[in-house]
Parts: sequence; C-alpha cells; structure tokens
Amino acid sequence: MPPRSLDASLYDGFARYGSGVTLVTVRGDDDRFFIAAPMLTVSVDPFTVAISVGRHRDALSAIVAGSTWAISLLGAHHLPLARRLSEPGTRDERLNALEVAGADSSPEGPLWLPDALATFWCDTDSTMPVHDQLLVVGNVVRGVVTEGGTPLLRWNRDFGVLGGLPCPSSAMAS
Repeated sequence: MPPRSLDASLYDGFARYGSGVTLVTVRGDDDRFFIAAPMLTVSVDPFTVAISVGRHRDALSAIVAGSTWAISLLGAHHLPLARRLSEPGTRDERLNALEVAGADSSPEGPLWLPDALATFWCDTDSTMPVHDQLLVVGNVVRGVVTEGGTPLLRWNRDFGVLGGLPCPSSAMAS
C-alpha cells in the first residue's frame, strides 16, 4: 500500500528501480539485522558506503552509537532468507532463519554470511536525517569476497535474479 502522500503511479515507479539486496547486521547488546536495498558506494579512496535505515529499525541505535556493522551482499541462494526477513515474524524466528542460512559471528562483532557474494564491515562516519529515514555513511574497514555467485535482486516489490523477474505487461508495450 503506497504511503498516503504518494499517488500509486509514483510508488509503482520507484518499485521498478532494480537493485542488489543486502543483509545489514550489527551487534550492540545483542544481534540486530535487517534486509536493505540498495547500498550506495560513496567513495573508493577510502572505500565508503551509504545505506538508508528506517528510524524504526532496532539496529539503528547500535549503528549510530558506533558499533561496527556489516553489509553482506546476498546471492540468489539467499532468496528464502531475504523473503523470511522481509515478512512479519518473531525475533526468534528471524534469528533461526539466519542460523539456517549459515550466519556466523565475525571477529568485529556483527553476524555475517560466509557464503555471501561479498561482506563489508563498516564504522559509521556520519548520519543525515531524511524524513522517516536516516542516511548512514560508513567507512569500510574490512571486506571479504567469495568466488562466483549470482546476485539476488529487488525489483517491483519482489526478489529474484536477472532474467528471472517478471516484467509487467505495461513495460512490454511499444
């Protein structure tokens, strides 16, 4: 359901922006995590990224307080995890989904997925409030890349892989 301030066509238009899918994790008093799409590369010297975090996310306080956070770039094989973490459920159910997916504690503290396409550990550099979100800029302090893999994508309110996401009939019109 589109927010009241947007008409449906604008909301539908933004849903057509395809992006990679990430798992963002942080360890404060305990493990906190959420699915995010997209991640923005802000700088390459030094490597710096940005994510938009809803102000209601329970992970936000630990990220803002200075805890190291991790971004795991999800592959197609993480589709069940992305769907599970994007739907309602209890904290225990969500932690179980991470465990089933192979999440492990990293030396930096937050959980990560050893079979993710890549994982970046970040320290918060700055934040900027933008309406109902907080734009978080992080300096990348470490990264791990795995071999091969197909990226998981978010497009038109669904998850899939390139060539595997349905195209709305209106987009096929000439």
